[in-house]
Amino acid sequence: MIAYWWYILKVSLCLISFYTLYVLAFKRSTFFTINRVYLVLGLLLSFIIPFIKFSIFKNHSGIAIPTIIDTSWIEPEYNLFQSQNTFKNANMINYQIIMTIIYFSGAALLLFKLIFSIIKIIRIKSDSNTYQFGKIKIVRVDSIAPFSFFKTIILPKSESNQLIIEHELAHVQQYHWSDLILMEFASVVLWFNPFVFSYKRSLKLQHEYLADSSVIKDSRQVERYLASMLNQVQIISTAGLVSHFYCKTIKNRIVMITKNKTSIKYLAIYLLALPLVCLLLAFTGINSKTSTILDNNPIEWVEDYQPSVYPIDTKKITFVNGYGERINPITKKKDFHYAIDFAAPMATEIISTAKGVVVEVAFDSQKGNYVFIKHNDVYSTFYSHLKSISVKVGESLKRGQIIGYVGSTGVSTGPHVHYEVYKNGERVNPKDYLLK
Repeated sequence: MIAYWWYILKVSLCLISFYTLYVLAFKRSTFFTINRVYLVLGLLLSFIIPFIKFSIFKNHSGIAIPTIIDTSWIEPEYNLFQSQNTFKNANMINYQIIMTIIYFSGAALLLFKLIFSIIKIIRIKSDSNTYQFGKIKIVRVDSIAPFSFFKTIILPKSESNQLIIEHELAHVQQYHWSDLILMEFASVVLWFNPFVFSYKRSLKLQHEYLADSSVIKDSRQVERYLASMLNQVQIISTAGLVSHFYCKTIKNRIVMITKNKTSIKYLAIYLLALPLVCLLLAFTGINSKTSTILDNNPIEWVEDYQPSVYPIDTKKITFVNGYGERINPITKKKDFHYAIDFAAPMATEIISTAKGVVVEVAFDSQKGNYVFIKHNDVYSTFYSHLKSISVKVGESLKRGQIIGYVGSTGVSTGPHVHYEVYKNGERVNPKDYLLK
């Protein structure tokens, strides 16, 4: 779930960046179609960019760890801690669960409100007279402001102004409702971000500008059209998926209708969107690294103190001896392997798989050189058979910091690192804490 929160945060930052550029550079131009395209693409890219890895700009890739475990190359390890309890269970407030409940409660509330509004409009349609105008439906209702909803135009029974009808028709013909569907989805997902609602208002305003431009064919219609707008100014709240003729943005629309057209030379300013996209790709794609080993670990945004990466460079892993029950090739008896052994060339760098503190550094006749790291009150990790160790007891570590080098000390027939993960004092499968 933590990865989802970081993804949503990245989406929010991208959306804020696109909107900031719009406000600073594009908002006052009369290139309404380009502004609409920019806002829609900015919305879509805000959700797509965090998925794109920065590695598209770098030519490096990791190898996949074999799914079939080869147990013949590395001999099994003896159980190092049969019943050792490193940690005591502690009652802690789970802020992640609280955050999850609050977030999804807000999203559900907004979604319910949207669905209720749509149902309300559908009821209005079903209780009113409907006329077919080509592929577009026109619904006549009692005392409500004109608006469009998908491919339907809702008009008061008393409304006969052809300019207003053409305005709503423009909304339908230009598929403004498709933009609003995307925008409502974003509003539900990013409800906690106030910028998303400003973004939605700006997109709807561009729709109004486009519909106004479609109606005003020549300068002689401007005066009549403005009179229509001012004649019955009112504010009616219906749903986020509708386009009103009478709306709160009427002042902005009047300004744009009477404004001189933006010079064609101003189009060059829209090229600023390209470096912005590149910057966002770089920002959301680069992951925090503390050693070159992390270049080949698929690090995502996870809890700092939870093991989450491979202890060695995945490119250098030759074989893997997995966690689980197997036949011990030395004793010829069935036993349980509480770790994953990663075979790699001698002296390959070994890293800490999460933030933590070194609590034990020692040599054992069976384990060889080993390091024990406590990450928090839940997680610890253990690394053994090291050739040499580069940390000391009490040292604070970052994820990715080098702690030693692959060796074959203790009971071992080849260079590898024996890697264990502890959760609440119990050994668990390290594979569950390796990002896929």
